[in-house]
Amino acid sequence: MSVSKAWTWEVSTDDIWNHPSEDVYYYVERWKELGLQRVLDLGCGIGRNTILFARNGFAVSGLDLSAYGIEQTGLKLEHAGLHAALACADINKLPYADNSFDALLAYHVISHTDSVGIVNILNEMKRVVKPGGELYFTLCSKDSPSFQNKAYAKLDENTVLKVDGPEQGIPHFYSDEQSLPYLLSGMTILKLRHTKDVFEGSYSWHYFILCRNDKG
Repeated sequence: MSVSKAWTWEVSTDDIWNHPSEDVYYYVERWKELGLQRVLDLGCGIGRNTILFARNGFAVSGLDLSAYGIEQTGLKLEHAGLHAALACADINKLPYADNSFDALLAYHVISHTDSVGIVNILNEMKRVVKPGGELYFTLCSKDSPSFQNKAYAKLDENTVLKVDGPEQGIPHFYSDEQSLPYLLSGMTILKLRHTKDVFEGSYSWHYFILCRNDKG
């Protein structure tokens, strides 16, 4: 299993990371209606989605491997007069008891591993979410050009190592439709879409997945 490495948020200049993902607005409303109050923002970065949940009254926890990211999230929360429980930790070994959360968000984060690591991370996600709770997360798709980029070293048949930007030296696991049933075992798929994201002349493909935790 590859060693986890944090994003270098200090060198990121993209303003997108300062604003909540458009998908998360929907899950704020969905999880309010379902009464899912205890939410984990897994891989919270510099806090864009953690702050949105906190502003909407959730008991939210934010976790990231980047100490800088956690520091920035804390400063933003303090400035806004909001609270969240923050932790600087590895997603391969979550510092939470079993069934700690009603729902979990992992937006563009859990693919930062290899073929062994992704299974471990998904198991950790299921462990900390209560039976019947919901998990919304993304996976990189093998349809993305970056999976075929010859400048990126292959770590295994599903994983490449990026060499530039804030993701330099970070592995990326890529999935396909055939591998999803194995990866998502122990969960019921409630929604799944395979989406092409186009930005600044380039594009990538991701799976966007909402599951119900069926453990127990």
